[in-house]
Amino acid sequence: MPIKSLLVTSLLLVLAGCGSDTGESDASAAEEAAAAAAAEQAGVPGGAGEALVISNRTYTTGSITTKVSGFFEANGSPELNLPASITDDGHTWIQYGVSGAPELNVLFTNDTSMVENGMSIGVGPYTVTATSTSGECKTKFDVSPKTITGHYSCTGSTGYNKDTGQMGKVDIEIDFSAGS
Repeated sequence: MPIKSLLVTSLLLVLAGCGSDTGESDASAAEEAAAAAAAEQAGVPGGAGEALVISNRTYTTGSITTKVSGFFEANGSPELNLPASITDDGHTWIQYGVSGAPELNVLFTNDTSMVENGMSIGVGPYTVTATSTSGECKTKFDVSPKTITGHYSCTGSTGYNKDTGQMGKVDIEIDFSAGS
């Protein structure tokens, strides 16, 4: 159980016992504490404030569907770049396409110690990076011993055109999977 959940539960139980003369109030507060802890645990792993833990592995299969709209447009499904896709010692890199190439390429990164993950998307001179802690993205992940699947939905991420130096807003929808 994450430390935050333990602290919330403990605090609510202590407060429930303070100044209460009826068993009903204590039971109600205990139920609220249990509900708060359950809600905290039901949160999606890898979102803001919670580490996405992925075991060490090398990725051999995977797919991605990417759509970017706004300041620039991108829509495609580049193939998994096998040599560039690995999880080691709490750090994950899953590359679809070739980083820096003019064709669509997408990199998923995860750092357990920093409690952050993100997507970097490039096509031609355009790039955009979206992170789990930026506030504009909603994420969902499922991690098993052999696979990871994820969804990113971001509104208003800042894109950049390296040729012109211009910046603008984009919306992002990504679904990906990778297996070992």
